[in-house]
Amino acid sequence: MNNRLLSLITVWALNLSTWATNIETDRQWYLAGETMKVNITTDHALIAYAELCDTHSLVAGNSISLNKGKGATTIELPSNLHSGYYVLSAYTHDNANVSNKLIAIINPLRKNKDDDIEWIKDDSCWVSGMGTSDLVSNKAIDIRETEGHIIKAHVKNIHAGNSFTSSQVYPSLSIIGKQIHYFEGKMINDTTAIFYTYGIHGKQPLVLSAISSTDVSLPIEMINPFAVMLPRELPHLVFHYKRSEVENRSMDMQRHQIGIAPVKHELQIGDHSDDTAEDVEPLGYDEKVIGTLPDLSYNLDEYRQFRTIREVLLEYVQCVSNRKINGVSKLVVRKEDAAYDTSWPTMVLIDGMPVLDIERLLNYDARRIHYINIYSGQYTFGHSVFNGILSFVTRSGRLTNYPTEPNMQYLVYNFPE
Repeated sequence: MNNRLLSLITVWALNLSTWATNIETDRQWYLAGETMKVNITTDHALIAYAELCDTHSLVAGNSISLNKGKGATTIELPSNLHSGYYVLSAYTHDNANVSNKLIAIINPLRKNKDDDIEWIKDDSCWVSGMGTSDLVSNKAIDIRETEGHIIKAHVKNIHAGNSFTSSQVYPSLSIIGKQIHYFEGKMINDTTAIFYTYGIHGKQPLVLSAISSTDVSLPIEMINPFAVMLPRELPHLVFHYKRSEVENRSMDMQRHQIGIAPVKHELQIGDHSDDTAEDVEPLGYDEKVIGTLPDLSYNLDEYRQFRTIREVLLEYVQCVSNRKINGVSKLVVRKEDAAYDTSWPTMVLIDGMPVLDIERLLNYDARRIHYINIYSGQYTFGHSVFNGILSFVTRSGRLTNYPTEPNMQYLVYNFPE
């Protein structure tokens, strides 16, 4: 009994650190495939991050919306995890201090070369271990999160041998759907963009894009929101187990996995599959989403159908013209009672995604388009000014059969609730 008490005290001591963020879990140990409940308490932040790592990589994680410094989330543990200790870390964008605790995970259904566990029969189930969970490196102080959820992206700022500085790169983030949710990013150096998003929750498809001052599309890729702080080493896990208790929890875990299987789809950052996009329900159509009604709105169900958008614009939408500017096709919105102004471009969107290749859009199947909305006047997004917005809304809201522009990144992202 004394040895057991000493072991428990040792593990408890290993779990302590100088916490700027307090982190608690609902159990002392988990089966691979179970759901881990995480509670976080911190100060001066809107979003916190919880990540579970072994010594090799990040194995699971989630972002947590905070209300008055408190928040909770659940993390679905992958069913293929090896048996052993892991480190659960919690932190915020603007705090360098990271709290962490040891998490024991047992996988009785499969053996793995990385297993680090010793099984000891007992009259109950509990874990112990001797070792350290020191992280390889602490998270550096980051940008203070005050306006909403922050997303970071890496931009390749070199094209055809030319390098672009931060003032010559214009990044943007668009939520794909039937509404317009467009966020212009800020370059914090020549290759890193940040986006302050707000009012977006849950799993949403989005597109990241970056345009140079010479209208060149630059490759852009989201940066993993997790710091991925790996432990240098982990304690050897000693699992004192009662067979019936482990078997009962294994049966419950398997029933849970079967129950969520029909609706569960792995939507990890970087998933570009069309199937993933189809599983996400786009935000419903709202003509007032950008704070104003469109000046003109065409419901194509009310018109004779044409095969291409080019034909629709020629026949019905008289205030939009296709012009060649520096040899490149551009769609321009103009008012009948106003002189044509070439100083600002028109923002062209399809399901919220910026359109660069106008010719491809003009040849797109018009029967897939439900609305064409036109917003006249000037609109400012960050440092960019647009002379009107031309928004095409498809029937699905999912860019059906419309590939993303070259160099743009399309993915499904889980915004904190």
